[in-house]
Amino acid sequence: MKYRKGTPEFEYNVDAMHEMEDSIPMTRPERESLHFWVQHGNDIDTNPWSIYETDGSPMGFLKALRVQQGYSHGPWDFWEYENYLKPDTSGCPSILN
Repeated sequence: MKYRKGTPEFEYNVDAMHEMEDSIPMTRPERESLHFWVQHGNDIDTNPWSIYETDGSPMGFLKALRVQQGYSHGPWDFWEYENYLKPDTSGCPSILN
């Protein structure tokens, strides 16, 4: 859905974009693409490629952009996978624990 400038929905998306910029590291081209998408009235939680999450909901723009470019994970989302990627060292010599 597209929102017109000045509407509460448009302002909500601009605020969400600024919050995303403050909390999620991104490259300059990603940031510029996100600005272009939102400033043209598009919802931050949708994408132009019709990429969907596994539950059937639209994938957010930034994540879909990264998938479209061939990378969906990187150092910017390490906190999501911190426990998943941490190796189990319980059976290893104590130097590794």
